[in-house]
Amino acid sequence: MTLHHLSMTTARMAESRRFYDAVLGPLGYTRAMATDRLSMWHGPAPEILLWPVEGEDRASHTFGRPGWHHAAFLAGDRDTVRTVHSNVTEGGWTVVHEPREYPDYAEGYFAVFVEDPDGLRIEVAHIPDEIRDPE
Repeated sequence: MTLHHLSMTTARMAESRRFYDAVLGPLGYTRAMATDRLSMWHGPAPEILLWPVEGEDRASHTFGRPGWHHAAFLAGDRDTVRTVHSNVTEGGWTVVHEPREYPDYAEGYFAVFVEDPDGLRIEVAHIPDEIRDPE
């Protein structure tokens, strides 16, 4: 079973749209829709949807509180991880953890952790095939 789509809300639609273009583009996603009410990216599963926040509470997400911890996207190689890092840095967004290996996760696991304009944490990781799909 595959996750079909991931929907998020934002208080900063235009800025978040630029952020997700920069992060998702290197992963093979393309923006399929961009209106004031919905932005959508198609590519590898899951489809990504971005909606404007509803109500008056526009406070950013705080990592570690109940709710979203992070979403992890799989990159085909380490250079893609580095490209996402570069795009986020050049865009002036938050890099939480620079690209590096995480040997406690698995040998060869290489990832960057970033936050979108609303504080949602995103990981982009390269995991060698033999770790992802053991025989």
